[in-house]
Amino acid sequence: MNRFILFLLVCFHISLFAETKTIYEICKPEITSFCQGVKPTKARILQCLKERGKNLSEACEAGQNALSDSMKEKSQGFCKEDVSEYCRWIIPGGGRILKCLFQNEASISAPCKAVLNEN
Repeated sequence: MNRFILFLLVCFHISLFAETKTIYEICKPEITSFCQGVKPTKARILQCLKERGKNLSEACEAGQNALSDSMKEKSQGFCKEDVSEYCRWIIPGGGRILKCLFQNEASISAPCKAVLNEN
């Protein structure tokens, strides 16, 4: 029982840490290793970490999950129609929807582009 409580406290601490620091700070070693040359926007870094990131640190994993949740909320509002039009056959997960949106970036709506290019 004590280990479970300790585990919950550690997870809570990591999630708070992830909320106060940017993905660039939290995942700096992982970004350096896996995402060299990737345009430094939140969506592109997230997609890179999901696609290429192996054995992420606990802090980076928590940061990635927090950013992923935040990006999902924003993209569902601003990119819903674009996903329906350009990515309807893509199975969600592993950054595949983001990758599809990037591949169709020239055609997607301006609000969706703004979400994808947020720093």
